[in-house]
Amino acid sequence: MKRSKYLILIILLGFSSCALKKEYVIGDNKRLTAKKIVKIINENEHDIKTFQARARIDYFRKNKVKTNTATIRILSGEKIWISAPLGAIRLLITNDSIKYYNKLERNYIKTSFAYIENIIGLNITYEMLEKLLFGQPVLALNPKDFAKKLNMENSQYEDKLRSYIFKKLIDYEGTQLQGLFYVNPYNFKLNSQKFFDYNDKTTSSIGAVSNDIQKTFSINYKAYNSINKHIYPRKILFLDWDNKSINIDMKSVIIDKKLNIPFRIPKGYSQVIVD
Repeated sequence: MKRSKYLILIILLGFSSCALKKEYVIGDNKRLTAKKIVKIINENEHDIKTFQARARIDYFRKNKVKTNTATIRILSGEKIWISAPLGAIRLLITNDSIKYYNKLERNYIKTSFAYIENIIGLNITYEMLEKLLFGQPVLALNPKDFAKKLNMENSQYEDKLRSYIFKKLIDYEGTQLQGLFYVNPYNFKLNSQKFFDYNDKTTSSIGAVSNDIQKTFSINYKAYNSINKHIYPRKILFLDWDNKSINIDMKSVIIDKKLNIPFRIPKGYSQVIVD
């Protein structure tokens, strides 16, 4: 059952603010206000109706790696379907439910969408989950969230990629979380989005989060591709609070074609209660 938890890709939560200042950012020969950047981000929201990919999924934990392949299908706004080869394991996520079955262990899960919150201890919605998979901020960004910094190093590391940086302070059940959003200045999708405990003072400045020092949940978008003007992340790296990671490499992508999303729990399987 542990493996099934990490097939359920996840992320979070609420809202907050910082003081707004009219400030310009300069990068890649563009002179843009924070308001203009947010406008472009919103205009670039994906309009993909259906998405299918063969994916290589590498799961890292305690210096060990497990590699699997899976088919991912998304019917935008409705369903996320993940199937291992030969349908041995299948997962179906909708707005209000999660269903999963394992042919090898002859068992299944049938529960509410809130199960994802139980896994990571944070609020998320189905809409946030889709945004995460398409390289969009899971929280609505405002000009007042602009962090007054443009990273210009453009190195291979996610925190050092050339980015417009936004931040949001989030209150969640008595804990303050800091959300950082690194916006790619070329396609206005995300290079990275990450969340950490705002009251953990091991972080001295924006973008200085160290996974070796401070627990951080991050999603890094390592490459983008385009099909018929639809931009999607080809490589996604998830790193959770305990430094376990999932690396997803999307291959054989098909966009806006009719999808078959079969899901029927076989008879005779035992239910695993997770609520």
